[in-house]
Formats: sequence, structure tokens, C-alpha cells
Amino acid sequence: MTMPPSPDLYMGLGSIVYALTKLDGRLQLEEQQTVKELLADVPHGDVALYTFFLRENTNETVDEAYAFGMRRLTDKRAEFDEATKKHFVNILIRVADAHDDISRKEQLFIRQFRRAIRRL
Repeated sequence: MTMPPSPDLYMGLGSIVYALTKLDGRLQLEEQQTVKELLADVPHGDVALYTFFLRENTNETVDEAYAFGMRRLTDKRAEFDEATKKHFVNILIRVADAHDDISRKEQLFIRQFRRAIRRL
């Protein structure tokens, strides 16, 4: 039996998702709704949501949020398995797709994230 991913991974996810939603300068209502829906049903989704909204309330920059998220994921890389990596990328794609089409910036961001976690 595999252990569910730790809350730290989801803290990282919350920060990464926040960074993605801020790429175009502001959080869109559709993105916010999608984030809530996607994270409501996952283990530690509450931690990811809390982290996401904490970043929003402090108006953290994309770079700061991304760096924090990647530190969390890197610290817990031993439990960051392929299925969890795929799940996190799918969440990013669905959030990016929530408001209009996925922008070029969002595509590049997701590609960068995918490359970064492949190396973990």
C-alpha cells in the first residue's frame, strides 16, 4: 500500500497553482472556482487551498510563489511519485483552461513545471 502524499507536497501545489493564475496579472473568477473544485476532493486539498489563498491575500509575486512551491516539492521528492506528478500537471492544465484558452505564458509555465518535476 502506498502512502498518500504529504501535506507539504500540497502546500507546494497550492503555491504553484497560485503562480499560474497570476501570470496574466490577476486571479480570474473562473480560475478561482476551478481551483476550489479541483482541490476539494484530493487528500490535503485543504492545505493546497489554504496556501493558494494565503499567497493571494499577501499578493505574492509569481516568482516568489513558484520558488516556494518548488522548494516544497524538492524537499519531499522521495514521496513525489509519477502518479502524483501527473496529477499535479493535470490540475495546472485544468486551471489554465478555466478562463478562455490556455495562453502562451501558461503553456510555457506548465512546460517549465513539467520539466522541473521530471528532474526530481
